[in-house]
Amino acid sequence: MKKSALTTIISILLIVAGVFGLVVAGFGVKDGLAIKQYKEDDAKAADVVGELEKAIGLLKENEAAYLEGVGAYSKGLSDYSAGQKAYNSGKAELNQGYMDYEAGKKALAEGKAKLAEGQAKIDANTQAYNEGKAMLAKIEPLMPYLNQYIQFRDGTIGKLPGFDNAQAWFVGIVRPLAARAGLEIPADVTDFPAYMNQMVAAGKAQLKEYEDGLAQLEAGKAEIAAGEAALKAAEKQLADGEAQLAAGANELAAGAAKLAAGKADLETFEGGMALVDEYTMTCYKNSPIYRHNGAMAVPGPEQRLGSDFDWKKYDENGELMTLRTGDPYLDLDQCLVVCKSFRESVADHVADVTNELTMRFVLYLALAITSLLAIVSASLALAGKRISSVLGIITAALALVCNVFGIATRYHGYTYPLKDGTYSGTLQLVGIILFTVVAVAFAVIITMSKKPASEPAAVEAEA
Repeated sequence: MKKSALTTIISILLIVAGVFGLVVAGFGVKDGLAIKQYKEDDAKAADVVGELEKAIGLLKENEAAYLEGVGAYSKGLSDYSAGQKAYNSGKAELNQGYMDYEAGKKALAEGKAKLAEGQAKIDANTQAYNEGKAMLAKIEPLMPYLNQYIQFRDGTIGKLPGFDNAQAWFVGIVRPLAARAGLEIPADVTDFPAYMNQMVAAGKAQLKEYEDGLAQLEAGKAEIAAGEAALKAAEKQLADGEAQLAAGANELAAGAAKLAAGKADLETFEGGMALVDEYTMTCYKNSPIYRHNGAMAVPGPEQRLGSDFDWKKYDENGELMTLRTGDPYLDLDQCLVVCKSFRESVADHVADVTNELTMRFVLYLALAITSLLAIVSASLALAGKRISSVLGIITAALALVCNVFGIATRYHGYTYPLKDGTYSGTLQLVGIILFTVVAVAFAVIITMSKKPASEPAAVEAEA
């Protein structure tokens, strides 16, 4: 084979294209391995759905206990409220008992004070009382004469001449009588009735202080008795109230402990429900995978189940059921449906990624092999070897096969990017196309430059 300048040039270009093909094939494999790694990590991260399924399983196991616990907690709360009310009532009654006790103590003290005051009055007025009583006893026999005298004085006889003498006579009679009774009437007393009235009033006054003391003494005794009775009743009320209050406090403490434990159990279930609801929504909203042309490559759970899919629980009237906290009650079986759909979506995603990367690796491997063959063909062509033409044709054919395979596997727009969001494969696409052009050109030129082997023999025969 005779080398020409064109053959040399195209051979060098093919070598350059082959080296470029090897380089871009290497970069393509590197990108594919990077995509494979982070997609595997994503698939592992998606295994959290297993934890979600475990949580759903635990909630299903404890669902009946929760419903029973809600009823028990509600009853316990009602009983505790009633106990609290009774405790507060008992406390108020006990406080009233303390007030009654203090009032009884005050009444008792006041009664004792009155008793002491009455006794003091009696003690202070005993002598006066006795004297007044004795005076009244002395005056009492004279009262008929006094009354008769008053009748005479105020009547017709008082107007008769000589009544003054009669008055003197009466005085003369009454004074000795009074003296015999122990009552000394002063000699200068002329108005005997007035004097006697004064003496009676004085005697009664002496009696009154003593009698007031007696009345006060009796009132004090009555108040003391009432105070002692009130104290006794209040003491019993206090003792009973304190005992009842202590018992009520113990019951409240026990009830509070039970309520706290029951509330903790309920809150654990309710918290689990809230977390399951949150993670179920995350799984349900897991994004689908789209191709460069906008077509959906892998549908997500929402696309699989429908936008109206719901995992909330409703009663027979279609009303949303709620937890004690007011949060929605979940249909745990529907939550498991979301988990299953999520797993299917992830599995389809992994299968699609695996398929695309397998096709890319096959393409890049074919490109690398074809590039090596191109370098060998071009090198042999530079050396003037006839076999280079055959290898050149094979290289061009393989390059065309790579393009056909690439078109079939969407090498003009792969679905999955690198982890940073950038897409790879453009460099490889350009490299394959350029390499194919050079390989085809090489095959054509090298074939056209080849001379038939019989030409030299024919020339010699003519000579």
